[in-house]
Amino acid sequence: MNLPERRKSSATSTIGKVAAHIPDLIVYGDFSQDVPFIENFDGVLLFADISGFTALTEKFSMDTSMEHGADQLTQTLNHYVGDIVEEVLIHGGDILNFAGDALLALWRVERVHLSHIITLALQCSLSIQEAYGVRETEVGQELRVKIGLSAGHISKVVVGDNKHQYFLVIGRAVDEVRLAQSLANASEVILSPNCWELCDRNMIETERIKGQRAVKVYSLQSLAPGTLQEVGKKQRKEAQCKGSRNFPSKVRYLKNIFPLDSLAFKEYTRYLRHYPDARNLGVLRKVSMVDGNNELEKCLRKYVMRNILKKIDDNQPLEYLSELRPVTIVFVNLQFDESASTLHLSKAIQDASLRIAELIHSHRGKINKVFMFDKGCTFLCVFGLPGDKQPDETTHALDSAFKIFKYCSAMLMKIKLVSIGVTSGPVFCGVVGHRVRHEYTVIGQKVNLAARMMMYYPGVVSCDATTYTSSRLPNYFFKELPQTEMKGVANPGVVYHYLGISEKTTIGKATLTTERSEYYPLLGREKEINLFQTSLKKFMGSTEGCVIMFEGLMGYGKSQLLTEIAHLGMEAGHKVVAMELTKINVNQNFFGIRALMAMFLGIDACKSYDARQHTLQSKLRDVADETCYCLLNNLFLVKFPISEEVSKMDSEERKIKMEKFLMEILQTAVKKDLLIFVIDEAQFIDSASWEYLENLLSKVPIFMIMALSPFHYRARQPCPSAVNIIKSPQTTYVQLRELKPSVILQKACQDLGVVSIPRELETFLIQRSHGIPYYCEELLRNLYLHNALMFHVLDEEEEIEDEWERLFTNPVKGMTFKTSSSISLESAEKELYICTICQNVKLQNITLPPSLKGIALAEIDNMSPSEQMVVKCAAVIGQNFTTELLFHILPEWTKNKMIQTLAALVEANIFKCFHQGREFQIAVEHGLSSLDIYDPVRKMNLTGKETGIDRKVVPAEMCSEENNTELNEEIPESRNKLNTIFSGVQSYLDTAAVVMRTISRHSPSRIFRPLDEDIHMPIFSRRHGSVAQNATEDHHISAFSRGLGSIIPHIAEDIGRLLKKDGTLLEENLRAEAAQKEFLDRMDEIIRLFGQGRGKITYMASCECEQIVASVFMPLARHCMAIGDEDRALYYLLECAAAYLRLSNNYMAFMNLNIAESLIKSLDPRRNVISPFEEATFYSLKGEVCYNMGQMKLAKKMFKKALSLLGRKFPLTSIGVFFKTVTEMSKHASQQKNQPCPHPSKTGEKKLACLYQQNHCLSLLWQIFSQDSANTSRKFSQLAALMSVNSAEESEDEHQIISSYIEYALCCQTIGCQDDWMKYELMAIQRSSHLKLVGGGLLTTIKLAQSLAYIKHCLGNLPLSIELGYRAHEICLHLKKPNQDYMILSVLFQSLFLSMRNQECKQVLQWLEKLAIREEKILAQACLFSSCLDLLLYAGWTYKPFKECLEFVQQNETNCILMSQSGIMLGLYSSLAIWFARLQQWDNFREPFEKARRLMRRTSASLFAAYGCCSFLECHILRLHNHAEIKPQKVRETRTRVLKTLEEVFSRCSTSPIYYARIYHLKAYVFLMLGHEEQSQFYLEKGLEVSDMYGNFLERSWLEISDEWWFTAREPMEDLWLKTAPDFPTWEGDLSEAEIRKFHRTKYLMRAPALDVDNPFPEEK
Repeated sequence: MNLPERRKSSATSTIGKVAAHIPDLIVYGDFSQDVPFIENFDGVLLFADISGFTALTEKFSMDTSMEHGADQLTQTLNHYVGDIVEEVLIHGGDILNFAGDALLALWRVERVHLSHIITLALQCSLSIQEAYGVRETEVGQELRVKIGLSAGHISKVVVGDNKHQYFLVIGRAVDEVRLAQSLANASEVILSPNCWELCDRNMIETERIKGQRAVKVYSLQSLAPGTLQEVGKKQRKEAQCKGSRNFPSKVRYLKNIFPLDSLAFKEYTRYLRHYPDARNLGVLRKVSMVDGNNELEKCLRKYVMRNILKKIDDNQPLEYLSELRPVTIVFVNLQFDESASTLHLSKAIQDASLRIAELIHSHRGKINKVFMFDKGCTFLCVFGLPGDKQPDETTHALDSAFKIFKYCSAMLMKIKLVSIGVTSGPVFCGVVGHRVRHEYTVIGQKVNLAARMMMYYPGVVSCDATTYTSSRLPNYFFKELPQTEMKGVANPGVVYHYLGISEKTTIGKATLTTERSEYYPLLGREKEINLFQTSLKKFMGSTEGCVIMFEGLMGYGKSQLLTEIAHLGMEAGHKVVAMELTKINVNQNFFGIRALMAMFLGIDACKSYDARQHTLQSKLRDVADETCYCLLNNLFLVKFPISEEVSKMDSEERKIKMEKFLMEILQTAVKKDLLIFVIDEAQFIDSASWEYLENLLSKVPIFMIMALSPFHYRARQPCPSAVNIIKSPQTTYVQLRELKPSVILQKACQDLGVVSIPRELETFLIQRSHGIPYYCEELLRNLYLHNALMFHVLDEEEEIEDEWERLFTNPVKGMTFKTSSSISLESAEKELYICTICQNVKLQNITLPPSLKGIALAEIDNMSPSEQMVVKCAAVIGQNFTTELLFHILPEWTKNKMIQTLAALVEANIFKCFHQGREFQIAVEHGLSSLDIYDPVRKMNLTGKETGIDRKVVPAEMCSEENNTELNEEIPESRNKLNTIFSGVQSYLDTAAVVMRTISRHSPSRIFRPLDEDIHMPIFSRRHGSVAQNATEDHHISAFSRGLGSIIPHIAEDIGRLLKKDGTLLEENLRAEAAQKEFLDRMDEIIRLFGQGRGKITYMASCECEQIVASVFMPLARHCMAIGDEDRALYYLLECAAAYLRLSNNYMAFMNLNIAESLIKSLDPRRNVISPFEEATFYSLKGEVCYNMGQMKLAKKMFKKALSLLGRKFPLTSIGVFFKTVTEMSKHASQQKNQPCPHPSKTGEKKLACLYQQNHCLSLLWQIFSQDSANTSRKFSQLAALMSVNSAEESEDEHQIISSYIEYALCCQTIGCQDDWMKYELMAIQRSSHLKLVGGGLLTTIKLAQSLAYIKHCLGNLPLSIELGYRAHEICLHLKKPNQDYMILSVLFQSLFLSMRNQECKQVLQWLEKLAIREEKILAQACLFSSCLDLLLYAGWTYKPFKECLEFVQQNETNCILMSQSGIMLGLYSSLAIWFARLQQWDNFREPFEKARRLMRRTSASLFAAYGCCSFLECHILRLHNHAEIKPQKVRETRTRVLKTLEEVFSRCSTSPIYYARIYHLKAYVFLMLGHEEQSQFYLEKGLEVSDMYGNFLERSWLEISDEWWFTAREPMEDLWLKTAPDFPTWEGDLSEAEIRKFHRTKYLMRAPALDVDNPFPEEK
């Protein structure tokens, strides 16, 4: 085998990889001797310390903007250290070890050659300083190196056992080299005294160091000037150039370097035994060429940590181990007597290593390094390395450190002092060095701090504040140490002395650490509290003990729950003993009972045995004879005299007698008081205490409350007695559930001290906390520390300007309804605060806090390597993926391996598997927000195997690519590998996207549907040939719908013939009634044909938009950004935004547009990456989101900007509108003249895309202008609608033209142009007769029917709206169009409801409920419950009870989709507020009213918005009535607001005159309350008039009752609504006329308050 082949073979061989971690001193050593053994030799040592590593690590770990911090840090460190290592290897040195940011090198040689080798080592040192003495990094941190040299006698000591072995070098030379290095400054080389004595002084230019025998080296003279002089000059010149660029000029030796000539170099290296010879030219290290040797490999593996060996055996790159990771560092320093010999040292170090390994390995700790340091031996131990992470690592580390301290102090030979430093926090963990010689090490501020604490706090176990806090141990285990200035540590924080455990310090010290606060009440645990109170009542008089056990993982709020229970018990007058155990108590025999009894007897606070003894005597005086007191001596460390009876007992008899004595004490106590024992962290009860408790509970009636974590979570099984108690019929075992989203929001407000938080923060907390209180607290704490939150005083009347960044950050408080009057309507005189997100803060970019990151790491480390690999790939892929995609990026995996791995991850509840697309769609919709109904798509289970108990979940974001920082910190990956995965994923998803589009156009009858059967199309075609499309509910037509033609071929031809046989049926002079009847007839015929072909179309599938967007287009956008393809990334981001708008998810559209905006800003404007059309699309989508969220000013601005980019500028002034209107009218007349009949579109795709975008912008723009009450706005509105018509006609797309005609008709109706309104409505109907009703034509007909039904409803033509609604619903059923169907049913219900057709209302609600349940559509559910509230408030009968409606709002108000539907939420909140106001529940009224008030200005024009505005007006008026009766000083202010709201609502309902009757009715009531009866009667008559005009029979019936109640009734009327509420009857068929009249009269009577005639509206004082 030639040299290149040998190099390649050794690079991939296992032994070569293992040997790279071990120095030649071990590789070529003697493996035959038993450990410990000592080997003596002579040599030269080089100690290089690199300054700046720690600061560099901190910069990478703290800079959250760095995308791949660990990977970049690894490259920076290894480039620098690797260069130094290579220089050492070239000069024949052997790297003994890497001690963090330093390295120790050895030149082993015979003593006679020491002077030559010192010269060689010195040449190496100067070369290092010349080339690498100072280096700037990309983050601006400077790296410098300082070097010390020593020479002389050295001893190698090997310690360990048959599994793990460690080596270290000791001797005078080792001590001197560290001293020399400590004397050096950056860029200096120092020779130790012994080295200076042994070197060739003639060759070295030095300077004496004051007060030291060591010397500073400046230069090294050349051996043989002459022929090699020119080479030396050339190299010196190069060195000077480098020096001028990288070094300070004061470093003199850089100017006079003459290197050794080649002959001298060869001669010197010949003295080195293992230096590569001539046969291995170019080889840095001879061992790297070693061939396979099983025996050698077996010996070498003992020196490498198991974590590294697993990666080597799995053939994984070692870069995977490099990461920024939270760990716990334990530095152990052993100082020995001066008299200790090398033999003594080796024996002591051997004993210490065995004991340390034994103690820490049980907790997955590892010994990383063993070395001599400052005249002592130091062990560097690490807890939490990759594969070793455990939740309690800090506790384990402290416990191990204390045991190590005790053992080493007492058992080691010649030991003088033991010092231990323990720290916790993020450090760099990874492989540092060169390809042929490297080691796994840890670097960081926490490593330095532990080392400094070890030296500056000698003789104790010290720890930092982070370790103290995260250990969760009681504070009496610690003692604060005085502050000491430590070298290299700026702000160490508080340092503690860990005292460990002793019997005297722990008597009774187990009190609850969680304090109860009146200001922070317990949230979300009402059921658990009720269980306690109910069980306690049943327990009264019981003869046996009763137990309630609450099980939950860390963070579920067990401690706070028990604190509240203890408080309730004491408040009820019972004797309560509450204690909290710790992890260490489980190993203390009988500790649980001893602590419990000590607290019960009141000796827990006693500081001396005398005090304890005195207290016991007073407590036990009437309980037992004094001769028994001595039984308590050992238990409570007291000194009662031993009685004669007890002295005769053996230890077992004493134990039995003592336990019986304790039971007698408790039996006496329960006769006087009910005794409640509360035990937190009960999983830490020791076995002896469990056994005693089992016996106690069977004999003494004690009520016991326990909280515990699952036993299997701690990797230990409960003892038999614990199992018996758990299974006892007297035990109630409760598994704590996650908090509901609404409770999490209340907790967030409570923790922050505010009354509301922004919606974006709501979603963030719900998604990442998963209902776990501790997660919520840590997330909020992390946001606060990152300065991501701002706090403001609440100003209820504050008008916030429209801002895109604040669109989803306006505060909306989580709803809580109270049964008590704890908060009055106008409660707080103090200032209330709200929380908002700071500008330019993106919550999705905030890294997870270290505490939660540690939980995730612990879960990942418990996985197998295969499971870790799949999770790693899934983290890169994104949240949703298919098995095919995994096979695509892991082609070497077999199917069985993949299935087994995925099955394990699903079983562990880490992944969730969807067998059907519908399941996935439901999970995606609800997993975003509603954790009460659905689990998130992906969870991290922290408990391992399933045992039928609910598990803790780690936020899916910990393993999603949305947090690239976490990805590389938690699941380390090299950048090249990441790019490979990213590219592989993108290629796969690109192919999938193409398939989606291909299927959409050309698929035969298939179940699978492309991106939107409901007419969503990729938004533009620049790179992918797509046609730009709109994404609105009412007017978006797409070529995608052409694919539908192939689905129903059996009826397509018949329908086409039917509708084309009389194309001239509708003429312009045809009356509207005839045209509408013709349209209804056509719909009836379509339904008939569907009925005939019903058996042939059952295979039609529902839309799978959610699935495709989530699993294809969103991952594509992420991966394109990851690999730097900004062009395609922007395309897919806009695709996603458009899709989410189509799915009514404004929040997700907003998030994608935010990412797109950041991407656009980051692009170089000179590259022209973004075309004007793309930019216009971007602003158009932003405008639509703003419109949907009610931000009309901002929406108007966005649409105008988009139109300008599309070459269709909209005028800004009235004069401009006039001239533009003339131009557009002329253009429209010309198009009407030149287009006598419709024909298929022949317009080019790019132009068509622009026209579609123009139409979309103009369509929404005219609706925005229509809501403005100014007279000029009508002209602006009509112009926008007309321009929309012209754009549609220019596109020659029938679907767009029909939609634009309908909208123009509605616009004309709004501004009072009845002729144009009727004309364009007829034109739309006539135009639809030319459609071939297959594919897009059929869908356009449905949308036309839906639009007409909505328009007719708003205009008061309720009979026609009802006819259209029934037919459109029937067609939607056949086509399986749930997104259209629920909207149609909502309009249909409103029309029937106002027409008082109650039986039909009930039928429609049954259809809507069936649709909501089948499709799991949150908007359909919202429409259902909104309709149910309408029945309760105005119809006098019930379909769903109010409690169910309230629960729906509470549980789903944080749903991302529902949150963005301002109109629906306005109606829901207003209806709830009306209910509470009518029932005088003003405490509960406030919150829904405030929510509705904040939504008023955010609501756009729609059916739900108009109705919601009317409902909110009623809320406001009922509030005015309350103030008039109770707080007349508030009436003037409230009256002003009500009148302002009246004007605003009337303006908003300008397009919905069907609601005029309700507005006039409420206005009449306002004037009645204000004392203006004439005006009140005028508006009442006006309301009766318009109710007749528009057919609003529901309002007319209420108006008649109000008229009678206010003006004509001779005697008081009975309020049937208040009399019936809340138990309204259901509607049953075949009711008598009397029963129907009773329902019609069940209306709320609006009473006029009695005001002071002289001063009806007093000024507020």
